[in-house]
Amino acid sequence: MKEFSCASIGVDCKTTFKAPTDERLLEMISVHAREMHGLPAIPEDMLAKIRNQFVNRAMSDAAYVVDGIFEKYNCDKDPECTWRYISEAETILTGRPSVHEKELKAA
Repeated sequence: MKEFSCASIGVDCKTTFKAPTDERLLEMISVHAREMHGLPAIPEDMLAKIRNQFVNRAMSDAAYVVDGIFEKYNCDKDPECTWRYISEAETILTGRPSVHEKELKAA
């Protein structure tokens, strides 16, 4: 499991990303950089800083990641979140797409 926080490179942003691979993590960061920080593409020098701040999480940290997903979907207040929570947690823990990945992206 890989993790990255915008704040780790000095950006005033509290967003943290978690993904099973470097490639998936960079994809998530690129979308965020474009949509939230107005960067059409991440400059090479910044990309190097980003990669240097990737944190490798052991599977023992999986519960921490899954708890973050639970909070993201606010499952204690939204009964419809259960399938989304399970789908994303499954993807993160196994490193493979969930059976419900298409529905998750559409939600």
